[in-house]
Amino acid sequence: MIDLSYKSKIKDFHNKMNNQFGFKILNILNGQVMYEVFQTNNLLKKGEYIPFNEAMCSHETSVAIFSDEFINLRALGHKVSIQEYKNLTMTPLKPLFEKEYKCIVLWFGDDMFCQINMLTVLAYLEQVTYKGKVFFNMVNETTYEIETIEIFLSSYNKVYQQVLIDHQFPHIEVIPSIFQGIRLYMKYIEVDNEIVTYIRKNEDKSQNELLENLFQSFPQYGLGDVQYLKIIETIKKV
Repeated sequence: MIDLSYKSKIKDFHNKMNNQFGFKILNILNGQVMYEVFQTNNLLKKGEYIPFNEAMCSHETSVAIFSDEFINLRALGHKVSIQEYKNLTMTPLKPLFEKEYKCIVLWFGDDMFCQINMLTVLAYLEQVTYKGKVFFNMVNETTYEIETIEIFLSSYNKVYQQVLIDHQFPHIEVIPSIFQGIRLYMKYIEVDNEIVTYIRKNEDKSQNELLENLFQSFPQYGLGDVQYLKIIETIKKV
């Protein structure tokens, strides 16, 4: 459960946004787990709430976000059918595609996984020339303490393409959490990154113990079982 004082701060934030923008607010949460935490804690208040169910730090992507090419590439990477991908990722995002909002609030953690997801959403907002306000609530996913930052759209689409398409470090200023996320992502996509090195050194451990150690050793990457198990599987095949 969320710490009561942080729960109160989230409610205060909602009230402030509602007073300013009414019901024309879309809250985008980093994944189903965060959505369910909000639901359990009665935090799905005025406005709309949708999860972004993706792991953009893994697999190929396309320039046009959420296009048919994007969907095909992402489904192929995740090894699911196109229909499964649409059901899991695209269907929850329908309000983003179909409605207009005065304000969009992004609820993401500060780790690499979350920040690369958020970069993708910001790039999409630029691609569709979204004109409303954008706020980022940086969430501590253990306590649910939040830090609110207003984001001004300008160059996130260009950064998305440089990082996720060209795999180049951008020379464009972004907010510190995204900069840190990109820095970690560039390390993560190296063939022999620090996670791979760690797994190779600890191959004698049981899978459960290894996973537990990886979660403790590399929290800054924000990876889950699925990503770690794929890395372990790839290493075993070599």
